[in-house]
Amino acid sequence: MKNPHQSFEYSGFPIQRRQRFVKLFLSVSCIAALVYNGESPGRAEDLTQALQSAYARSEVIANAAAEYEADLERVTISRAEGLPEVNASLSVNEAVVGPRIGPDLLSVQGEVSLPLYRGGSVKNQINAAKAQSDASYVGKRTAEAQVFSEVVAAYANVIRDRQILALSRENLDTLTTTLNATRARFQVRDLTRTDVAQAESRVALAHGEVETAEANLIEAMEEFQRVTGMQAADLAPLPLLRNLPPDPETAAEAALDENPEVLQARAVSEARRYEWRAARGGALPSVSAVANGRYGNSTQVPTQGDNSRFGATVGFSVNVPLFQGGRTSAGIREANIRESQAILTVRDLERRLAAQARSEYANWQASSSVVVASQRAVAAARSALAGVRAESDVGTRTILDILNAEQELRNAQVQLVSAQRDSYVAAFALLTTMGQTQAHHLGVGNRATELSPEPGTGLSSGPAFVPIEDKPTLTASSIADPWPKIATEDIPIVAALPSLTEVRPAPAERRDAPVGRAPTPASSPIAVRPDNGFEPTQWVIQLAAYSTEASARQHWETVEVQITRIIGTGRPVITSFRSTGNQMFRLAVGPFADFAAAEAACHDLRLGKQNCIVRRFSTLGEPRWTGPQSDNDGAR
Repeated sequence: MKNPHQSFEYSGFPIQRRQRFVKLFLSVSCIAALVYNGESPGRAEDLTQALQSAYARSEVIANAAAEYEADLERVTISRAEGLPEVNASLSVNEAVVGPRIGPDLLSVQGEVSLPLYRGGSVKNQINAAKAQSDASYVGKRTAEAQVFSEVVAAYANVIRDRQILALSRENLDTLTTTLNATRARFQVRDLTRTDVAQAESRVALAHGEVETAEANLIEAMEEFQRVTGMQAADLAPLPLLRNLPPDPETAAEAALDENPEVLQARAVSEARRYEWRAARGGALPSVSAVANGRYGNSTQVPTQGDNSRFGATVGFSVNVPLFQGGRTSAGIREANIRESQAILTVRDLERRLAAQARSEYANWQASSSVVVASQRAVAAARSALAGVRAESDVGTRTILDILNAEQELRNAQVQLVSAQRDSYVAAFALLTTMGQTQAHHLGVGNRATELSPEPGTGLSSGPAFVPIEDKPTLTASSIADPWPKIATEDIPIVAALPSLTEVRPAPAERRDAPVGRAPTPASSPIAVRPDNGFEPTQWVIQLAAYSTEASARQHWETVEVQITRIIGTGRPVITSFRSTGNQMFRLAVGPFADFAAAEAACHDLRLGKQNCIVRRFSTLGEPRWTGPQSDNDGAR
C-alpha cells in the first residue's frame, strides 16, 4: 500500500511539493528583501526586539517626531515677536549723466525697535506655540501606541498560525493513520467501502486545511516583516502583561488621564484658547520704542571738502488700528470658533474613550473566559476521542464516530489557540486605550523609564510586560505555552470578574434564599468556621486580592482607618482560593445582612477612591484570618 502522502494530490500539488513550494517562497522573499533593502533583514527573537525594530524604522513615528520638531521652532518664532529688532541699510548714489540728485553720496542708516506693548498678543502667541508643541509631542506617543499595537497583533498572529499549522499537520497524520487502519480492516472484510470513503474524505479535507494553514502563516509572516522589518524566526513566548486594571472604572479613569489622544486634544484646546487671546490683542494699540541712527556723506560743491553728517533720533511709536476692512474682528471670531471646536473634540474623546475602555475591559474578560472554556473543551474532546476509539475496538462505535471525534478535538484545539491570541491582543488593546503602551512603558527607544502607579489605583509598577526566556515547542501537548497568563505577584485584582469556576453558585445556594439561613454542609462551597462571625449567605465587600496573605494584611492596615470612617462598622476577613493554578488571597469586610446594605456601603467606598465589589461570603474561599469587630455601630 502506498503512503497517502505520496499518492494523494490536492489542486494539482502533492503535499511534499506544497511544502517545498512554501520553503521556496520564503527563500525568494528573503532574497527580494535583500535586493530591495541592500542588506539582509534581521531575525526577530522576542517581542521587545520586534518592538525596538519597528520603533526605529516606522515612518509614522518619524513623521510625528518631525511634526514635534517643527512645532518647537514655532515657539522660537513667536518669542521673536517680543524681542528687539535691529535693521540696517546702506545706499551709495553716483551721478551718471547730469548733476547728481540727492544730497548724499553714501548713506548708512540703522534702526532699533523694541516692542513695549502688543495687547498681550505676543505672550499668547508664545503660549499657543508651546501648547501646540505639547500636542505634537503627545501625538508622537499616539503614533508609538499605534505602531506597537500592530507589532503585537502581527507577533501574536505568527504564533497562532504556526500552532494552527502544527495542529493541522498533526491532524493530517492522525487521519492518515486512521485511513490506513480502515483500509487494512476493509481488506479482511471487517469494514465496508463506505467506511474507507469516509476516511478518505476526511484526509482530503485535512490536506486542504494544511494548505490553508500554510498560506495563512505566510501572510502573517509577511505582515510581521512589513511592520518590523525583521523575519519571524523562532519567536519567544509572548511576555506577561502588567498594569492591567482591576475593574472597568479604573480602566476608564486611566484612559481619561493617560490616553495620548485625549491629552493631545486637551493640548490643542489650550493652544486654541491662547490663539483666541492673541487675536483679540491684534485689535488693541501697540507701542514700541524706536532708535534711529544715520550717517551721510555728500559732495554737492566740488570746490568744498567732503560734508559728512551724523544723525540720531530716539522716540516712541504708537500704532492704533482704526479700520482694517473687518479682518481683525473676523480673525477674533474665527479663533473663538476654533476654540469651541477643540473643546467639543475633547468632550467627545472623553466620552468615547471611557466607553471604549469599559468595552475593551469586557472584551478582555470575555476572551479570557473563552480561553478557560476552550481548555475544558480540549480536555473533554481528547477524553471523548479516547473513549470512542476504545468503544470502536469492541464494535459499539463506527469509523465515522472516530472521525467526528478527531475533528471535534482539532476544532477545539484551533479554537483554543485563537482564543489565546484574542485574549492577549484584547489585553494589549486595553492597555493601549489606558495609555500604557508608549515607548517609555515598554522599554523601547532611548527613553526606557518606568512609571509608578498612583496610590489606590490597583495597578502594578514596572514595565507593561516582563519577558519570558524559555521558548515553546509547537506540539499539541504544549499548545498553550506561548500564551502567558497575567502576572499576579502582589498585584491587586480588586473587583475583577470571577473565573468560570466562580460564576455559578453552589447547587443548593439560591439567590432568593432567606437571609441568615446557612446551606447544608454538602452544598456549601467552603467550610465555615464557627468563630469567624460570618455565615455563607451573608454579603461582604471584597477590597482586593493578592498572591500572599501578608500583602492582604498589609493592605488592610493601610485602609483600615478609611474603611472604618466611611462605613462605620465591619470585620476584615482574608480567604484563600486558587486562580489559574495559583493560590490567591482575598481581603473583604463585613458581614452585611442583605445586598442593598452592602452595595450602599461599597458605593460610599468608591466615592472615597476605594475599589470594591459586593459578593456572598460563600464565594470568597476558605477563611484564613478574621480581624476584630469595629467598635462603631453602623447600619447594616
